[in-house]
Amino acid sequence: MATEKNVFNLNNGFTDLWTSVLTPLNPDLSIDLKKYTSHVKNLLANGSKGVSIFDPIGEGPSFSCQERRSVLDELISEQIPPSSILVCTTAASVEDVRELTQHAVKHQVHACLIAPPFFYDKTSNQGILNFYGHIINSISDKNWFIYLHNNPAVTCGALPHAVVSELLRLYPNHISGIVDASENLSVTTELVRSFLPNCMVYTQNEKDILKVMELKSSGALSMIANLLPKQVSKAITHKSSAHAMLANDILELVIGHHPKIPACKTVLSMLHHNPQWLLIRPPLVALGKDAVADIAKNLKKFAFDHEMKLP
Repeated sequence: MATEKNVFNLNNGFTDLWTSVLTPLNPDLSIDLKKYTSHVKNLLANGSKGVSIFDPIGEGPSFSCQERRSVLDELISEQIPPSSILVCTTAASVEDVRELTQHAVKHQVHACLIAPPFFYDKTSNQGILNFYGHIINSISDKNWFIYLHNNPAVTCGALPHAVVSELLRLYPNHISGIVDASENLSVTTELVRSFLPNCMVYTQNEKDILKVMELKSSGALSMIANLLPKQVSKAITHKSSAHAMLANDILELVIGHHPKIPACKTVLSMLHHNPQWLLIRPPLVALGKDAVADIAKNLKKFAFDHEMKLP
């Protein structure tokens, strides 16, 4: 966060592949810091330009502020470049969001990913503006940046375009982009049409990566990149339909109809021959034996190993 940016420059936001990091746990369901750091290093060494920590894919809402701060402290102490870390600071309390954001800013991370409040239905536009304004104005360091997170499945509705427009007007040097987790291409397309070239828009849906890249997006956040960082990276940087198709095949044929976070963790446990990856924080639930067997059967159709050595 050391370089001043302006939102009306398309070079503001991140580029290429950034991975939404899955969170490894210990048997007592605490975070396995050693395994987490090792996983992040592996991702960065295999094609992921950066990582997003504690967004919903990483079970962020299930962890306390202290746990989330401790992981970031550990990554920094292990020499992970802060410029390669996007910290999701979304939380129920606006003060928790402020606290997590202040901590991330102190470490000079790339930016913070923040969704609007999610615990009240039909929050007004003014309420959402007040929420973001409180956070931005309470951080003493003025040289830090936000990605707005459109995640309607979590926040009881889409981030209103009127709110985005007003935030861009009020805080042009803080908003780096919009990450769309709606998994709806028409929603992403409308965000692009409404805010590019003034603000970069990214998808968090692997199925739409190539289509959104064609709309002049500069990168994407990906869950499947936990398994296939090199391949998802090539899909983005080279606009490779073959690599994008591979990621989609894994998503559809292996993850399939199973809940995607425990399913993706199940695949990691198989690739690393480590059942510890199966562990998941409540209220999410690990897959049952039949689901695990189904994933194992379908995974055999693909030739890759735990070192991610795919063609």
